[in-house]
Amino acid sequence: MIKKFRIFLNPIEGQEKWLNEKAAEGLRLLKVGRFFYEFEQCKNNQYQYAVDYIGNNSNAQRKKYESFLEEVGINYFEKPLNIGQFSFGKVKYRPYANKGGKLATSWGMINRELLILEKECNGKPFNIYSNAEDKIQALKERRKPHIYLFILFLLMGGYFTFAKRYMLDAAYMNSQSNSFSNSAVLSILLGVMGIITIVRMVQLSLSIKTLKEIGNIQE
Repeated sequence: MIKKFRIFLNPIEGQEKWLNEKAAEGLRLLKVGRFFYEFEQCKNNQYQYAVDYIGNNSNAQRKKYESFLEEVGINYFEKPLNIGQFSFGKVKYRPYANKGGKLATSWGMINRELLILEKECNGKPFNIYSNAEDKIQALKERRKPHIYLFILFLLMGGYFTFAKRYMLDAAYMNSQSNSFSNSAVLSILLGVMGIITIVRMVQLSLSIKTLKEIGNIQE
């Protein structure tokens, strides 16, 4: 058994590419954790991998999809999308999700936002979307959480800008210089997260545009 540690900035395309590179080297995925992957030796290029985003689904839709995968002989591994989301006994509101999936729980969709799909190579590409329209719709679903995050960051940025003077006054009155430094660190952190969110929105939007141009698809 071979264990590897890996974190992906692009958890879908990046993870899919890496897993297929490992398969080409003769490694088959056995187990997936948050940061660690366990492999066993196999023939080079014996297996193929694809990564599918299902974070917009309800728990019932996930179970139905997984049952379908089992029927067609595709193995799957559940994987969290957000490496910072450690949840147990929690409920999360997801305004971007499908009907019935707005509320996610730790025993439902939380930490099951991705599915890693595995099948034996048959000489054909491992396409999980039957046409360009399906792929475009999938990219739009992946973009929704980033749009909501971007709006949230804008609101939080506006709040901190408005409240900055009052925070500085409170720090001065209480002689607590670390209050300002904590505020600066938080602002920097929100800024970095906001930039990452914008980059992902742009990347997904460009991918959607490219697919539309290739397929000459109109809204």
